[in-house]
Amino acid sequence: HFDDDLSEEEVDFICGTYYVYTSKFPYIHKLSWWPRPLAWAGSGLDVGFWSERCESWFQTCLENIRQGVSRRHDSS
Repeated sequence: HFDDDLSEEEVDFICGTYYVYTSKFPYIHKLSWWPRPLAWAGSGLDVGFWSERCESWFQTCLENIRQGVSRRHDSS
């Protein structure tokens, strides 16, 4: 038997997840550099394969991160 699903920890690692503590409830805010599976599944980029449009989006986001002009995404 093989488990083909990613664990929550693996998803967190792949998505570049950070846990930020705040003074407001729920006190821990979950952020990530890349969209988590549910966000990706609900996007127009989820077409069942890695398209040229997906690659263009990825390269643009990556360059923005490198230049410091990108922000993390709310993952909670």
